[in-house]
Amino acid sequence: MRRPPWPALRAPCRRRWAFTWRRPMHRSAAGGEVDVAEDGAGDAPVPLAQLQAWFLTAMTAPGGAARGAQLAGERHGLTQEQVLKRARGGPAPLHIHADGYVQRLLECLQADYPVLRKVMGDELFAFFARAYVWRHPSASATLYDLGGGFADFLAASQRDAGERQQALRFPVELARLERARSEAGRAPGLEKLAPPMLPSGLELLLGPMQQWRLAPCARLLALSFPLCDYWQQAQAAPGDAVPAQPQATPAFVAISRMHYRIVMQELQPWQFDWLQALDGGAPLAQCARQAAHAGGRTPDEVQADAMLWLPMAAAAGLVSSHA
Repeated sequence: MRRPPWPALRAPCRRRWAFTWRRPMHRSAAGGEVDVAEDGAGDAPVPLAQLQAWFLTAMTAPGGAARGAQLAGERHGLTQEQVLKRARGGPAPLHIHADGYVQRLLECLQADYPVLRKVMGDELFAFFARAYVWRHPSASATLYDLGGGFADFLAASQRDAGERQQALRFPVELARLERARSEAGRAPGLEKLAPPMLPSGLELLLGPMQQWRLAPCARLLALSFPLCDYWQQAQAAPGDAVPAQPQATPAFVAISRMHYRIVMQELQPWQFDWLQALDGGAPLAQCARQAAHAGGRTPDEVQADAMLWLPMAAAAGLVSSHA
């Protein structure tokens, strides 16, 4: 189990710990505050759950440790002086742990979005990443889930972009591409499965005996920029160098994993529509009809193209089958 980002809470002892908790002050009937008794049954320690909630709020609130401690006091009824013992020579170093917690999450986002960070630059990326972490604090046992909503967060920040919205859409789509790559790398793959038995032309017409589906590690993206080649070039560029931004043009991308390696490829529009229909549970013949309807072609044309393309889709880890 991953350790929490703050130090373990300990009861007061001879050794001086920066993080200990004090006995709470109780309000008397007359309205004043009185300290609880120190002996035996008179002790009333702060519940651990209340302390954990205080620390979580203090360390994840937008604005840093000072604002977090104030907000934690309002929410959980404990002041910073009640929770933290002053360190020798100064106040309790809550800001050190709060800043370290946020910095660790920023490093995770940088690892998940390496090309996006290069394109945006360290300073601008850190600005949006910090705002995202404050708005959407980690709530999962794994930091893999942390960046799941980062692309949507970037898109939401551009709602009033006006004429610049098309240009600002580029980093959003780059974020979607990199998130899809992460998901393809973590999802169940086809590495331990036998290669699928490809259907014949007759089976495509009448319906195969086995059911075909989109591979669980495959991701489909409809984009406004051709990002496959761009991502490869930016990833290979030395230092913070990035290639020129491509011109906006519709692009369809499939991302999958074969032999534990991430594979990206651009699709023709009918291939994208065909795979989307397959992902929705449609049989192969229905996939051809839906792709033909979306692309203004005849089902027979798409069916013939699919019969030639299906082996390549299977070899790329895009589709799988089971009886």
